[in-house]
Amino acid sequence: MELDQFIEKFGGMTEEYTFYGGQVTLRYDPKKHVYLLMTKNGLEVQDGVTSICHIIDKSAALVPWGCKMMEQKLLLTTPTSNGMVLASFKQYMDIVAAAKTAHKEKLEEAGNLGKIAHAWIEEYIKEKLDPNVIVPDLPIDERAKNACIAALTWMARHNVRWLFTERKVYSRHYKYAGTMDGLCKVDSCTDPNCCPNKFVDRLTIADWKSSNYLYPEYMLQTAAYMQAYREEMCENVVDRWVVRLGKDDAAFEAWHLEWDTYEVDFKAFTDALALSRSMATIGERLTKVKNTYKLAKKAVKAEALKLKCKKADKYKGQRKPSCGCKFCEDKYAQVQASKPPKITKAKKAKLMKVAAIIAPDLIKSLQSLLEKP
Repeated sequence: MELDQFIEKFGGMTEEYTFYGGQVTLRYDPKKHVYLLMTKNGLEVQDGVTSICHIIDKSAALVPWGCKMMEQKLLLTTPTSNGMVLASFKQYMDIVAAAKTAHKEKLEEAGNLGKIAHAWIEEYIKEKLDPNVIVPDLPIDERAKNACIAALTWMARHNVRWLFTERKVYSRHYKYAGTMDGLCKVDSCTDPNCCPNKFVDRLTIADWKSSNYLYPEYMLQTAAYMQAYREEMCENVVDRWVVRLGKDDAAFEAWHLEWDTYEVDFKAFTDALALSRSMATIGERLTKVKNTYKLAKKAVKAEALKLKCKKADKYKGQRKPSCGCKFCEDKYAQVQASKPPKITKAKKAKLMKVAAIIAPDLIKSLQSLLEKP
């Protein structure tokens, strides 16, 4: 039932992929980047390769870079003249506060450029696989265009022949999923620094990077893709290429990861996978503890409000309280008890009859008294 409800609710927003000859089915949410394994007992969230690799610390490079981005924005946005800052202290503090987001703005810009370049490269590869696909013109943005040119240069120098692009992979054994940029056959180039060993027709996983650096996590990422693909397809993929695309110089920088590096890289990935899952378990436990504390605080607060609500000090006791706290209830009872008793119409009529018998002369004065509120 859970599976049917999910498909009915999210079928139009997720993509379906099958693996292992149709034995395994995953649904993928491209917006949230979540993989869901369809099982007999319902849906099971699967780990994503990229998310797992994010557990690796990159602060040694990112912190200085973030400081540099803030510095550049400060220099650009601070008004100066002859070396003097032309701003009040408050204005300058506002400028500093705005500069704190410089790294986010730069990351967003770089991410958009990377998406543009990746999308164009994907279309280019699709055209190589299917002549009916029309490749769009190179991106208008100069930096995105440079990244695409860098990718084309790497392909040309290594006689790349594409087999797949943007292919989903899944490891049934390790229960993780991901998307590899491409699978291709590659020859060595003439540059000994790039390809010290000569080879032809190597079945290779290629991964594009538009970042400014090549990070160690890319080795783990591509090793995970290789394991999942080999596990499902039983094909002898032996090479991995991590290709950084230069947005400023249109040049590529590549890590050629041959078979002898795979075991160490994949071991590092499984270590990261185990750590990530352990941290997720600890996180769930901490969440339960935090929720318990929150509920306990709410209960204490609720009990306190039963004794004295937030508006109790301003409450006059004239109208019956709706808060339910003891303080207001007691105050209402006290105020009402101090008021003179109300005389009903029946009592008024009875008093008038008694007055007519005992003291007819007092009827008028009694009547005026009783008519008072």
